[in-house]
Amino acid sequence: MINDCRPERSMDHNLVLINRNIARLRRDVRLQSSQIEQLIAADLDCTPAAQRLMWAQADLVLFIEKRERLMAPAAHE
Repeated sequence: MINDCRPERSMDHNLVLINRNIARLRRDVRLQSSQIEQLIAADLDCTPAAQRLMWAQADLVLFIEKRERLMAPAAHE
């Protein structure tokens, strides 16, 4: 059995995990946006949902930037 610890394999695995997190965060952003719309329509306080939306958006930006940094070396090869 060969232990496959090549950097490319690790990078591919990291990219898979980052893409999975990006997809999850995009779903969270859509869900929070929908929840905020419903709260506003019901004339209810949407502050907690708005905070969760801001956190999810900030996390999404961080993961997208991380993915771009991870993919940048591959583009230069």
